[in-house]
Amino acid sequence: MPKFLTRLWVLSLTLLIPVTPYAADPNEPIAMVNGKPLTQQHYDNYVKARSEQVQANASPTPEVILNELISRELVIQDAINNKLDKDPLFLQKMQEIRENLLAAMGMRDYSLKHTLEDATLKSEYNKMESPKEYKVKHILVATEESAKAASAELAAGKAFAEIARDKSIDPVSAKNDGDLGWVTQNQVVAEFGKALETLAIGKPSAPVKSQFGWHLIQVDEVRNIPLPPFESVKDKIRETLHTYQMQNYVNELKKNAKVEILKKFDTASTVTPPLMAQPPASATPQSATTEPTRPAPVKSGP
Repeated sequence: MPKFLTRLWVLSLTLLIPVTPYAADPNEPIAMVNGKPLTQQHYDNYVKARSEQVQANASPTPEVILNELISRELVIQDAINNKLDKDPLFLQKMQEIRENLLAAMGMRDYSLKHTLEDATLKSEYNKMESPKEYKVKHILVATEESAKAASAELAAGKAFAEIARDKSIDPVSAKNDGDLGWVTQNQVVAEFGKALETLAIGKPSAPVKSQFGWHLIQVDEVRNIPLPPFESVKDKIRETLHTYQMQNYVNELKKNAKVEILKKFDTASTVTPPLMAQPPASATPQSATTEPTRPAPVKSGP
């Protein structure tokens, strides 16, 4: 999800927090400052805002908070006396706050109208496929010529472990006869991961090029990773589906809007990538059960 959408969503979440019913009249004055009443609602709103901005080990007493509220009100009154509420910078910031709040309210409204029920989450869970895990070893060399030479040695009957020890430039796995242990496709670079699903057990691959050099890969075993229980990943599935839900919402708005780009940007990094229309079911279990992609398969482990 684009960062600006994430920020708006966080803001909209604060709007979803239910308001606690007041035991007393929220408009009841609890202090007067130069004739202006500070009400119980002023106090409660200030406490909520304060708790979101200040992290303290000890909670302040109500008297301390009320004193802060009075001090703030005195500064506000002085700013108004100095006509700072008419200052262009103040008006600009107020407009920004209004626009951000409206955008957050729009996302909140959409979320409330499109809630994700447990049945939807369960349906997505049932589409998830158990990721495969591969017990794999490799020989990494710098050039294609070296890879072909190593491949020829394998074809001539030389042991994979011996070639890995002698020629692999992966210092960690070379010490272990090329062994990387158990890995998933998400844990290795894309070219390496793609090769894993095509290899027959015990048969070395043809040379595979990646950003690290040339690999000869051999898969010794394959096993399925059991999916975690539904309850343990339900919130993660909800988060994933909600991300795509909000992306689709914004995409639909764009589709039905007339948008004119009046300025061209030269830097490619400023271009927002296209948003996916639907989340693939396989994306959720991987994010819930595997480690982040690592740059190279260089460590072994169970």
